[in-house]
Amino acid sequence: MNLDSVRDLKQSLAAHLLPKIESTITARAAFGRAAAPIARASEPPPFFALGVAPDGKRGDRLAVRVQKRAFQESRELEMITQQAKGEVDVRYVGRVSKRATPWYQQRQRPLLIGGSIGHVKVTAGTLGCFVKPRTGTGLFVLSNNHVLADENRGKRGDDIIQPGTIDGGNAPEDVVAKLGDFVRLKKISPNAVDCALGELVADIPTDLNKLRGNGRLSGLGDAFLDEGTEVTKIGRTTGLTHGRVTAFELDNVVVGFDIGDQGGANGQGLTYANPLRTVLDMLKVELAL
Repeated sequence: MNLDSVRDLKQSLAAHLLPKIESTITARAAFGRAAAPIARASEPPPFFALGVAPDGKRGDRLAVRVQKRAFQESRELEMITQQAKGEVDVRYVGRVSKRATPWYQQRQRPLLIGGSIGHVKVTAGTLGCFVKPRTGTGLFVLSNNHVLADENRGKRGDDIIQPGTIDGGNAPEDVVAKLGDFVRLKKISPNAVDCALGELVADIPTDLNKLRGNGRLSGLGDAFLDEGTEVTKIGRTTGLTHGRVTAFELDNVVVGFDIGDQGGANGQGLTYANPLRTVLDMLKVELAL
């Protein structure tokens, strides 16, 4: 068929044949429908999507995209094929659904390293790890100042929620910790670290060392990472990513707290990291494993 003929056929089928097919199938299915929530039961059932399939020098064909597997070989599909005089391109595509929210932006119980977390007035950041004080008791989450302490604006005892606000978290139902110590960020002088603690509230379950998709955290690694060392990270924005060290002991790195990474080889992203020992020393804590 030529393109105009396919378009005319598609419009005709959509206006006359498809409504009859859908009403017949819906009525037939109603007799055998099991109990279900009303909202779900009222959803329109997926059947056929129609379009144009280019067919090279032979012109074009009617594209029939089957959205429910039961109709791949059905009387209804035969009716459409007959109307197109056999000039069809039929493919099963299933139902189109929105992309599922990745685990690291969802509510996590037990709490996991890499999950979404943040001060109640911050969009969201990453739960870096779990730590315990060198003296005293308690269990804390470790993240950035700009995540847990709202860039110095937070006050001790402020609510920390998981997931973060931008990922649907709310207080008080998602409160998992209270803001504890943090190293204040300086506006002019260089900042050696960007870190803060949130003391976990009672009865919040945790998985202290699970790195989803990357085994388990076993402790601090070598203090020195040579160029080319393979590294991984898990973050609220990027999930699990892999890379290699390209430089170390970088000074004068300017950080803009925007979502996402830039740069890197082939535009694949660039990440800066603090030596964790420095962070732990400044906060006087140790890894909780």
